[in-house]
Amino acid sequence: MKKTINNIKKLVLLFVLVAAGSTVFAQKVMTLEECRQQAVEFNKELKNATLQNKEAQVNQQVARTAYLPSVGFSSSLMHRPNMDPINMPGYFLPTADSEEDAMNGNFSGTSDVWNPGINIDLKSLTLLTTGFEVNQPIYVGGKIRYSNQQADAGVEIADLALNVKYSDVIEQTDKAFWQVATVEENIKIAEDYIKMLAELEDQMNAMYEVGLQPASEKLRVTVQKNEAELNLMTARNGLKVAKMYLNQILGQPLEIDIQIDHKANTNVQMFNLDDGLYQAGNRRNELKIMEKQKELSELDAKITRADYLPSVGVSAQYNSYLVRDLYEKVDFQPMLAAQVSIPIFHWGQGKKKMQAAQLKVQQAETDLQHTNDLINLEVMQVKVQVEEAYERVTLAQKSVTEAEESLEETKASFEVGLNTTTDMLNSQAKWQEAKAKLIQAVANFEVLKTRWKSVTGNLYMPEIQE
Repeated sequence: MKKTINNIKKLVLLFVLVAAGSTVFAQKVMTLEECRQQAVEFNKELKNATLQNKEAQVNQQVARTAYLPSVGFSSSLMHRPNMDPINMPGYFLPTADSEEDAMNGNFSGTSDVWNPGINIDLKSLTLLTTGFEVNQPIYVGGKIRYSNQQADAGVEIADLALNVKYSDVIEQTDKAFWQVATVEENIKIAEDYIKMLAELEDQMNAMYEVGLQPASEKLRVTVQKNEAELNLMTARNGLKVAKMYLNQILGQPLEIDIQIDHKANTNVQMFNLDDGLYQAGNRRNELKIMEKQKELSELDAKITRADYLPSVGVSAQYNSYLVRDLYEKVDFQPMLAAQVSIPIFHWGQGKKKMQAAQLKVQQAETDLQHTNDLINLEVMQVKVQVEEAYERVTLAQKSVTEAEESLEETKASFEVGLNTTTDMLNSQAKWQEAKAKLIQAVANFEVLKTRWKSVTGNLYMPEIQE
């Protein structure tokens, strides 16, 4: 009985520890940098880009082996059963008057020298051949060198593509983070707004009870407070959805109540936007990828030309033969060989293929110019958006200051009977609206800061930084 009670206590303690751990995990507070890091570690597309990068590196190593000699081994076995006997009858050797006649087949008679016949009964014949071969290309029109250059370009393209995906993940994470931050700040503003309305409602009830205000004025405040509470409930539900989206980006269970660490600082600082086009032209990974693709097209043209150039190679062979049943013999035969192949005439095929390859180079160059134009346009658009966002923050700060002053004056005038209930409600609503717009403007500015870094090519994987 005592042992059972102890086991129950252990289970209860374990349950408490697990629940406490779950609570701690559920209340995990994450900064923007921590969210970025976790999103990068979780993102499946980024993992695929990393695998493609490793694949390109392996292909690069494979291309290097083309410089090395290739070694091969071959072996064959032939067996023929139930062979017919070989019978060759004997004969007297012919004679000739001279060696020249003998060579020409002019025989004058037959000698008395007998050449005995041969009778061979094999029954079966087995032939075994084995051989080693080493091949070394000497010159193949530069194809090996060009193929290695293509493999090198493939690794660089994979690195750049990884950077592009990393930039996308950072942008996506920042948007989700600041969306959560914006909703949280709006909830705080809404709660303060409801407190104001509650205080005004209490004041109106007191004035109504002593006959200083009609019931309609009291009810107007109550209706406004009820609407504000409804909006607060909607905002809290919106916060749950925003946190679910952030959890999804971070690879966490959607139900985790993630807590973010952000400063509600509305004093944002403008940054330099003058050299955006220059930075984008030199740092954008998309442009570098297009340049590498153009380089690949040029290498394809060179490889096409190499197909119609002479090629030279050497080889060394070491063969052995084993014949059984007839007789047994092992014959080792080393052999060195050189091969030269010179294309002569292909009905203009090489020229046409070169023309097609050059057209692909021109297409790649056109794509590069078009992409550069689009990126320049994108940079200028984001520049305008950043300038507008900063201006919105400045105006929103001014609106908040004015709304706070207006609220204080309206409240003082209302208490002495110079302003109506409607004036008071409108002033409080304007205060809430101004605060909410400021929070949204700051969040938009922070997101656009990240966007500016992305469009100018300043977001990259730390380990791939050049």
